[in-house]
Amino acid sequence: MPELQKVAVLGLGYIGLPTAALIASRGLQVVGVDTKEYVVRTVASGAIHISEPDLDGLVSKVVSSGALTTSNKPQAADVFIIAVPTPIDGDNRPDLSNVNAAVESILD
Repeated sequence: MPELQKVAVLGLGYIGLPTAALIASRGLQVVGVDTKEYVVRTVASGAIHISEPDLDGLVSKVVSSGALTTSNKPQAADVFIIAVPTPIDGDNRPDLSNVNAAVESILD
């Protein structure tokens, strides 16, 4: 089995950013992907745009080491983790349009 080299995390919110940072802290190369340019720029600078205890220090460390990079489009990776919003509609059903868009962006 080939060794896992690179992970792409799509969505850098409350689930995706901590996930990306933790994976990067374990020695894997991670690219964090988000459609919001300010999120991509903020994380690329080693800062965070969400409130999460101790995450700022971890993100700063893994960005500085080069283990975590950011992009507004998916890049080639061994594993893709989709961590995008799935809001509930008025009928209590999840809106999967963000998931579908993330999958399409990987396939492009």
